[in-house]
Amino acid sequence: MPPKPKVLELGESNWYGDIPTEKLQQDIAQFAKSPADQDALQARLKNALAMEGQARIYEIARVFFKLFLDHESYTAIDPGTPSSQYGFDLNMPVPLQELFDVTINIGTAEHVFNVLQFFKTAHERTAPGGLMIHSSPFTGWPDHGFYCFQPTFFYDIARMNRYQVMSFVIAQFNPLQFVQVNTHEEIPALLKSGKLPAHTHINVVFRKPPDAGEFAIPIQGYYAGALSPEGMKSWGELR
Repeated sequence: MPPKPKVLELGESNWYGDIPTEKLQQDIAQFAKSPADQDALQARLKNALAMEGQARIYEIARVFFKLFLDHESYTAIDPGTPSSQYGFDLNMPVPLQELFDVTINIGTAEHVFNVLQFFKTAHERTAPGGLMIHSSPFTGWPDHGFYCFQPTFFYDIARMNRYQVMSFVIAQFNPLQFVQVNTHEEIPALLKSGKLPAHTHINVVFRKPPDAGEFAIPIQGYYAGALSPEGMKSWGELR
């Protein structure tokens, strides 16, 4: 994680309430970098809990991000929330020139019809060497959004744009379960063995190369000849 990053969130996160705010208070006590930071975050959380309406749940999430990212600045683009700095339609190019060290998409991309533009925006607004954090539905989210994303979607974006895959985790919320994936070739084996939960998100962290060019539209790895012989064989078996 870059020190004191400038953070951009595509679609503003809110605190759902499935985890009590007492846990966030405990995390502040454990992870804040100094007593002064701890006092400031606890005071901010207390003020957030006193808010009314939608502002409350969005401010709690911002306290979470401040604790764990220790960011210099936080910017959100979301046309549907009152506290976002920008209300741009993410189906369209956003009129920003600023670059960010960390760009976050936690469950937003599936609600944006123009996913090409969405991931192009993430690429364009992330600084060279910066991180992109994506969390998107994979299995078991009927009618939640326009899309559920496949592993090949993320692996092929990474391949075409030379992103370093820093982390690839398939996770289920309830009951909580995490499956770490190290290579694309592991996915078929996990599916065949029944080790993947039924209601999952793909959580991936990319690092953009320092010399990145314009966003490259991926060709699926199977058709681009980018899969290993084992991957090619599994693709046919799992159809």
